[in-house]
Amino acid sequence: MISISMLSSSRKRTLAPIVSVGFLLLGWFIASAIVSSDLLLPGPLETMEEFLRIISSRKGWSDIAETCAKAFLGLFIALGLGLAVGFVMGLIDVLYELIKPIVVILQSIPIVSWLALAIFWWGVGFSSPVYIVFLTLFPIFTINIAEGVRNVDKKLVEMAKIYKIPRNTVFGKIYLASAFPFIVSSMRAGIGIMWKSVAVAEFMVGASGIGRAMSDAKYSINIERVFAYTLVLVVLGILTERLLDMIIKRGSRYALKS
Repeated sequence: MISISMLSSSRKRTLAPIVSVGFLLLGWFIASAIVSSDLLLPGPLETMEEFLRIISSRKGWSDIAETCAKAFLGLFIALGLGLAVGFVMGLIDVLYELIKPIVVILQSIPIVSWLALAIFWWGVGFSSPVYIVFLTLFPIFTINIAEGVRNVDKKLVEMAKIYKIPRNTVFGKIYLASAFPFIVSSMRAGIGIMWKSVAVAEFMVGASGIGRAMSDAKYSINIERVFAYTLVLVVLGILTERLLDMIIKRGSRYALKS
């Protein structure tokens, strides 16, 4: 009985996304048939043809590679600084009260404002999208990590002091393990925002990349290419989620050992 129920549950988890995507494609196909204009709403087949043209061309892969480089560079900088600032905020109450309002203000500033400043500060090119990704993700990581550190069981910390456990062990086995779920939640939220922000930044101030290619397609009135590059971003988002799941599983094993 248990094995049957587990098999049924596994099938549901596999079939549910397929059914959802199927309904989405069906709705898209019907809508494009009703509109009956590729200039306004190309269908799934036309979009897939353009998608295949993109991934079979050197220019397409060059755009994808550059966008990935900008996105992940901004992500890693934001995560590194977010970990450092977040841990300091979580450990020292005074700094938490001082820094949190600044981080909240940064989080409240819209991307459009940062884009306008990016043009003056960095110009059009590689740096501006990286800067935008960093600024959109840094507040999310910092606040979540700070809350995770503050969520540490104080009794465990006191016991570690009593038994004179090394600081690096306390950091890894207590503080990092406690903050891990908060890091995971911020990463899950950040990945979706990362691809959106890098695409918007490239669209507005990028010299190359997926966003820039979408901007060029807009000016040439190639709506199929806009849809196809959107599909590329969706695929990148899904692949990044899968990669994150693999990292989380390994991190969870470490956290459980603690």
